[in-house]
Amino acid sequence: MENGNDKVTTECLNCNTYVAGYFCPQCGQSVRDNTDRSIGKLLGDFLDNIFFYDNRFLISLRYLFRYPSRITVEFLAGKRKKFVSPVTLFLFVNVIYFFVNPLSDYSISLEDQYTQPYAPLIKDWINGRLQNEGLDFSTYSSTYQNMSDTISKSVIIINIPMIALGVYLMAFKKRRFYYDSLIFTFHFFSLFLASWILLDWIDTLIAMLAGHEESVIAAISFLLFTFAIPLCYAILGMKKFLDIKWYWAIPGGIGVILAVAFANVCYRLIIFILSMWFT
Repeated sequence: MENGNDKVTTECLNCNTYVAGYFCPQCGQSVRDNTDRSIGKLLGDFLDNIFFYDNRFLISLRYLFRYPSRITVEFLAGKRKKFVSPVTLFLFVNVIYFFVNPLSDYSISLEDQYTQPYAPLIKDWINGRLQNEGLDFSTYSSTYQNMSDTISKSVIIINIPMIALGVYLMAFKKRRFYYDSLIFTFHFFSLFLASWILLDWIDTLIAMLAGHEESVIAAISFLLFTFAIPLCYAILGMKKFLDIKWYWAIPGGIGVILAVAFANVCYRLIIFILSMWFT
């Protein structure tokens, strides 16, 4: 069909709006030939969904790794079409993290639960469960671990609001909304988990080259990816996010790491309670 300007238009197959371009202004669906039933088209749609259209996913990853908090600042400034949503980015990294499972910090064993700050509060519960049900520790530990692994994959996101609360308190004088702190935390925690994923891959490479897992290089890489990179990112990120001087950014970055540590302790307690409840 042609309009008054002789521009060729077509009807959107999703909402029946007439479109003069490549995307529907009403629902956003792309204009395409619906008669194409080829395998190539199906594969193309699959790849589009993997990379979230127009390479927004790759752009988000590039910003996440190269420009601390720039993705957060631009997203909050309204450039949202440029990136995938912070939640989507986090969920993608989260899936990879639990698939790789580089460290057990987010699903610790029942034995390790005895070493946590809240251990005096849970020992009686564990001992009572073992005595009442006539279970030995090793048998129940295996059942507990399976449940803990399952639950932890679903509720790791609860770390985000707890960390964001710490960021919000540090950003209070800057009059930042809690929402802004949430966006910052989604991006930071995605980087945090991605750093641990990279550690696993690099450790595997080091072990292959060295012929064994224990080495000085492996120890250095552990400190680099679990502590140094997240801390540097937190400092640079807070500087960019809050637009503050270095002498404020450094304690701010340390504060973010402390918020992560505190949230991790709370998260482990929650996982313990849920795992005990469902086993």
